[in-house]
Amino acid sequence: MQTFYDDLEDECPWYYFDGSYKLLLGACLFVFGVFGVLLNGWLFATFIHSHLLIFRSHILVLNLCTASLGRNLVGFPFAGSSAVAKRWLFGSSCCQLFAFLNQFFGVFQMTALFVAVLERYLLAKYYRRERILHLRLYWILVGLSWFNSVIFATPPLFGYGKFSCDSTGTSCTFLWPSIASGAKHIGYSIPYILVCGVIPVVAIFFYMGKSIRLERIFYKDEQQREQSRLTQSIHAVCVATFALWIPAAILVGWQWLPLLAYGYRPHVPPALAIIASIASEAATSVPVLCFIAGDERLRAALLGRMRKQYALLQPERAKRYLNRA
Repeated sequence: MQTFYDDLEDECPWYYFDGSYKLLLGACLFVFGVFGVLLNGWLFATFIHSHLLIFRSHILVLNLCTASLGRNLVGFPFAGSSAVAKRWLFGSSCCQLFAFLNQFFGVFQMTALFVAVLERYLLAKYYRRERILHLRLYWILVGLSWFNSVIFATPPLFGYGKFSCDSTGTSCTFLWPSIASGAKHIGYSIPYILVCGVIPVVAIFFYMGKSIRLERIFYKDEQQREQSRLTQSIHAVCVATFALWIPAAILVGWQWLPLLAYGYRPHVPPALAIIASIASEAATSVPVLCFIAGDERLRAALLGRMRKQYALLQPERAKRYLNRA
């Protein structure tokens, strides 16, 4: 069986992908990357200028925005330009750095989603008990996002796993090991999949269900309904992001399962490799779009950030936010 990886991972060879596929990939990465930077930068600027984002929960919204913006800034300038050039342009050392940062912000995105959903559940649970969440807890959750990202992005730099070219030869990512790769590689990969993939996804959907049930029972007044709208927006972010991550998950399974079972790396369909990369880049734009669509306070802050103009809201709502600003 022919392989696309042998002992050439550090060289980023020109793989069998047709040049037109790589050009299409580069163009799409630039489009979605620039769009994501503009959206997440807009949200960052809104947090600096707007007086409407006063909930403690907005700290976790900003945390998620940080993960998305970091993924944007690291991703498309390097991967997009390399795809247009049809090969990795920046050398082996930069390949390691790019793959590390890409993995760091990927884990950061997943952890930021998890802590945001967990906070929504805890807020509803303690509301029932007439207790509040202290500000310290929010900074602990933010710190957990950063700490978990560092822990699971660093080991491949020290031989526990390996960063190398992806299946297109135009970007760098984690190289999934075979059984013959040794205990250090396998010993890192399995905890990585469990802690940064399987467990957070299961926990996110579990706490989503619990928080929805509690909010339907206890959230009755206008302020709590506003919290409920934020919860719905965060849940929508999770579902939409996971949907866009499905091609990347299929790509991982396509490469790793035959490698573990049969010891070879199969060719990846060009369409799958391209869709996975583009969808992952597009996922960084999802949070801001969901908040604009689903959360009225965030929409008012984003649309009326500088001049407090809320003309796109209903008049009664606009007056309320204008009075609070």
